[in-house]
Amino acid sequence: MQVLIFIIGLFGADHGLYVSVTNVTYSGNDTWEVSCRLFNTDLEDAIRDFSGESVSLRTDGDIKKSEALVASYIKAKMHFITQQGNELALKWVSGSAENDTVWSYFIVEGTSIDVVENALLVELFSDQENVVAIERDGEKRYLRFNAGVKRLQLE
Repeated sequence: MQVLIFIIGLFGADHGLYVSVTNVTYSGNDTWEVSCRLFNTDLEDAIRDFSGESVSLRTDGDIKKSEALVASYIKAKMHFITQQGNELALKWVSGSAENDTVWSYFIVEGTSIDVVENALLVELFSDQENVVAIERDGEKRYLRFNAGVKRLQLE
């Protein structure tokens, strides 16, 4: 995973690599912390296509001004579902800019996550890869999503 983050850091606005990284960590008390990292130019394009509004996501201030649009797009494309089929709500916490990327932070309330859906940016890039790392009780699992795989069940 550290190698993937290093690779993402090497690319600029014309990065040629289409990858998002989402970390999901159980923090206890039926709460999961979710952090999602996307390239800012890709997220700007996705939000424009999704909402019809143009945004700049280059600074923390830009993200603060556009947090409703950022949250709305991510909530539409990424879902966490229980074994009973109930979707767990993503609740926006904050966002930040780092180099050419945007970090978005959410919480999810629920005891377990059994199905993950991730279709971030696949409408823009046919070779988009979305990596989700889920950690609970010291155990970490990695899931890989793309245009052909948008939903995976945890075993």
